[in-house]
Amino acid sequence: MTLFKKSAKLIAILVLSSALFTCLNHHNGPAQAIEPLCFKSATELTRAIRHGEVTSLELLNRYVERIAHHNGDINAVVAMDLPAARQRAMDADKALAQGKVWGPLHGLPMTVKNLFEVVGMPATSVDTILKEHIPKHNAIAVQRLIDAGAIIFGKTNVPYHAMDIQSYNEVYGTTDNPWDLSRTPGGSSGGSGAALAAGFTPLELGSDIGGSIRFPAHYNGVFGHKPTFGIVPRYGHIPPMPGQLPSEYMPAIPLFVVGPLARSAGDLELALDVLTNSESTQSGRKRSNLLPARRDRFSDYRVAVWFEDAYHGAEIDAEVSASLQLMLKRLRDAGLEIDEAARPGILLQESATRWLEIYDQMQMRALPLAEVLIARLKRQQALWADFFKRYDVLLTPVSSTVAFPHDHTGDLLSRSFLVNEENKQMIETLAWAYMAVVSGLPATVAPVELSRSGLPVGVQIIGASFEDRTTIDFARGLSELVGGFKTPPGYKN
Repeated sequence: MTLFKKSAKLIAILVLSSALFTCLNHHNGPAQAIEPLCFKSATELTRAIRHGEVTSLELLNRYVERIAHHNGDINAVVAMDLPAARQRAMDADKALAQGKVWGPLHGLPMTVKNLFEVVGMPATSVDTILKEHIPKHNAIAVQRLIDAGAIIFGKTNVPYHAMDIQSYNEVYGTTDNPWDLSRTPGGSSGGSGAALAAGFTPLELGSDIGGSIRFPAHYNGVFGHKPTFGIVPRYGHIPPMPGQLPSEYMPAIPLFVVGPLARSAGDLELALDVLTNSESTQSGRKRSNLLPARRDRFSDYRVAVWFEDAYHGAEIDAEVSASLQLMLKRLRDAGLEIDEAARPGILLQESATRWLEIYDQMQMRALPLAEVLIARLKRQQALWADFFKRYDVLLTPVSSTVAFPHDHTGDLLSRSFLVNEENKQMIETLAWAYMAVVSGLPATVAPVELSRSGLPVGVQIIGASFEDRTTIDFARGLSELVGGFKTPPGYKN
């Protein structure tokens, strides 16, 4: 256990013991009674708060107690501002008693990825250069959550500058997967996925440039959504470094998006509504660019499936493949139309090449993108638009494997891991993540099955631009069919 883990756990226990004793006595129950409440969905919890079944302060204390008990093992939550959170929780409870509801997230305690600026908490991107950076303003996406009534009480771990699919760093240490502490929770929103799976928070805010929401969702057995490019504001996310770019330049940065992680598809939609709605300065009305879900009935969805590809980087381990095939059987048994031969006319390797071209230009700060690259992207977008005239969603793997053992040697480019008992370059597991990023498409990850080794497997659900509600709605229907989120065995109590 790192020094940070030990000290954080000790401080949390000492600071919280009095308040938590009061909270537990109020409910006249033992510590294990917290489990059903802490694993309820954000939708259920906000309803419970509004109906007076639990107060915001009680709920906050329940989460903090759980973090004090379990976080020493997984190290998912790396910073908290409890005095401010408790005051806001009390204010939320007082407002509700006066008949005032701040918004759809009224009084809901939650955490966010440690790349977002939050007033009163460090926003370092785990870079020692930013060790003294305590923001004076919230990231725009964070502020939208707060304006909707959320209480941001903590931040979750990430890799250095979000540049890995594992979550470890020299500042806060390594985050472990609640399903198996010897394995990664993914990255770069790895702390987010682990915190949700362990019942530390009902909702999380992550970001994704090459799978950073989707890998943690898959590895931890939770839900994650990479939105259509541009619909959620990104200002206040690090990187880029604070003050490096004015807010008006942020839309010119390609690829990366901000989106939610949760334990249910309904919570993804709840959060996305908050994150995409903005006030119209002329009418004062809320507006969103999101289109409605395509189908009223789950069985009416037209489903394309892309689980195999000749590209050597796309090979899927048999353990993952078996779970995905079982899911397909259940979809067919439920009466859905499935086409496993459908393709958009874009090679998987082609998407990887486009992503690398764009990323290289970003690294060189050569923006806006070159005209020749923009033309290639427009061609891909046109092919996707035509594809989604014939199909509602495309299902793909998220990653080559289930959560893999920690490996911090070298970097993402030099590491390898086992796929079907053969060593493969770790970077190649990003192959399935690139396609949605390059063309700016929405992609939802939903847990489908546990593998034969008892680890979560998720599926990626890709849809047409601005049809985020369709991919989330499909995830909702799928979860009703296969069971949705499951609690890791060691975290049920």
